[in-house]
Amino acid sequence: MSTDPNSSSSNPSPSSSPDRGRSSSVGKVERVDVHAADTSSAATNSADPKTTGTHSPKVPKKNQLTAAVLTSLALLSAAGPLGTDMYLPTFLDTAKDLSTTASSVQLTLSAFMIGLAVGQLFAGPISDGVGRRRPLVIGSLLFFLFSVGCALTPSIGLLIAFRLLQGVAGGTTVVVARSVIPDVAHGRAAASAFSALMGIQGLAPAIAPLLGGFLSPIIGWRGIFWVIAVFNVIMVVVSRFVVPESLPADHRTPGAIRNFLPTIFRCFSRSAFIGYCLAFAVGFGTFFSYISASPFVLQDQLGLPTHVYSITFAINSLAIAGMSALNGKLVNRFEVRSVLVLGLILYVATSAILLIYALLGPWLWPTLICLFVMTSATGLLLGNATALGVEAVRDIGAGAGSGTMGALQFLAAGIVSPLVGIGSDPSLSMALCMLMCSIIAITGCVTLTSSSDRA
Repeated sequence: MSTDPNSSSSNPSPSSSPDRGRSSSVGKVERVDVHAADTSSAATNSADPKTTGTHSPKVPKKNQLTAAVLTSLALLSAAGPLGTDMYLPTFLDTAKDLSTTASSVQLTLSAFMIGLAVGQLFAGPISDGVGRRRPLVIGSLLFFLFSVGCALTPSIGLLIAFRLLQGVAGGTTVVVARSVIPDVAHGRAAASAFSALMGIQGLAPAIAPLLGGFLSPIIGWRGIFWVIAVFNVIMVVVSRFVVPESLPADHRTPGAIRNFLPTIFRCFSRSAFIGYCLAFAVGFGTFFSYISASPFVLQDQLGLPTHVYSITFAINSLAIAGMSALNGKLVNRFEVRSVLVLGLILYVATSAILLIYALLGPWLWPTLICLFVMTSATGLLLGNATALGVEAVRDIGAGAGSGTMGALQFLAAGIVSPLVGIGSDPSLSMALCMLMCSIIAITGCVTLTSSSDRA
């Protein structure tokens, strides 16, 4: 495979020169200072204000991107899984309590997903202009307030509105938390940090549905939102006292809010960014096809009891966390892009095998094995694609790049969710959607990022 400029150079310098449109490469960066913002003016007073935001921060090697900071970032990034998976078991109780229909309650989930996409799209560029800490604190605080609103709401209309706003606040914390890493790490170091982040974050989809299923009969759907509100309080605390400001004032992008749309268009002018966006967002569509169709395939078609299905779902979620941990070691030995492509190859292979079994008649164990391998491969996809995609537009704005990728991720999820419901054979619809998404993802990644590398 072609050499990945994001990960090939050695002798990294924390004060590397600007990356004018090409992904700068940094080797193993063991120590990075995420507290540099507080003293950056004195340390970098030679920066040209006209070029603010167009080069990598000059970060002295004082402190590490510590386990506490990474765990806090993962906690802040887990807003999506916790806001959806804990709430799913309460749908019927919510409909009964609010005297509404199941389809109306389903709109609360759709509203939350839309809010997540919108929040990421806008909060990313905003954080490029004002820094990371303030949006994190404000987003976490608003998430708490809207969770309380959900718990106290008297009607389905207000619940839908609060869920939309809750999603916007959650999207803010997700994208800004992810933007901290490229502020302080590059290339392989960033990919390794993202792998650790995804590994810790991957525990949320495993724990949330089990926790929701256990608690909902005891505390009801309103109680679930109170639990989420307590989690939000923890988010406020860590965003204020644990996660430091990672974007110095002299490295912020002037007029980031005013130039929101031009900034997004500039990101899409980079073929490498488009390629990694396809790998990240459309590749996630492969994974979300499984998420959306798995109850119908595994429970209705293949006869798994509900508790066995929940255990299977949890095991597959833990597989993502385990593979993310392994990915952190792989990217230190191989090109980050090569590891990403390996994950996409596994996506294509398992999707093709699932399609064959769907055409022949779905079998339980081959289906479970393929889904386990596919979900494991997600650990090779999300962290690496995020690191490489943000690196490709670092000079434009890490927040803008991260926010755009996150918004496209949920857009892809919203598109494939109804597609897997088409037809009378759920296993066939799921396999077709998975194969279609994985082929688009690997084709876009290989062709667009390769052409950018050769340019």
